[in-house]
Amino acid sequence: MIKSLDKFIENFSKWGIIICVFLMLSLTLLNIVMRWFQVSLHWIDPAVRHLVFLSAFLGGTLAIGNRHHIKIDLLSRLLERTNRKQTLKWVDIIVTTITITVTIVLVIASYNLAVIEFAEGKTVFLGIHTGYLLSIIPFGLGLMSFRFILRTVMTIKEGIK
Repeated sequence: MIKSLDKFIENFSKWGIIICVFLMLSLTLLNIVMRWFQVSLHWIDPAVRHLVFLSAFLGGTLAIGNRHHIKIDLLSRLLERTNRKQTLKWVDIIVTTITITVTIVLVIASYNLAVIEFAEGKTVFLGIHTGYLLSIIPFGLGLMSFRFILRTVMTIKEGIK
């Protein structure tokens, strides 16, 4: 169940990045071609910026699944050299738990910011409210937090076997 959920998030993130990159390239190319004819669609640049933002969170989710995320942990490096695998697993679980706590705090803060933006924001391009654009942050951080939780549970289960 946990592995299938993790695989779903993996596929969702991969396809999300593929779609984002395709849209970014297509919209940017369209914008360049339209400039040759002195035509400009003002919504393309902000749309591409928000697609970059979304793809960064989806890429972070993929990195978490592959354990290629940024990790500053000197103790893990020392334990790898001394071949203490059980201790290394526990250090990894503790560091990941701290990371989960931080990302959940960030999800809550960004959600509160999005709620304020829905109340105070405005419609920007293509009739999209700024609250929806800002909702990329809690969505992306929430997906990353959830993936961290899944990977931690999977690590604990592997240690029990």
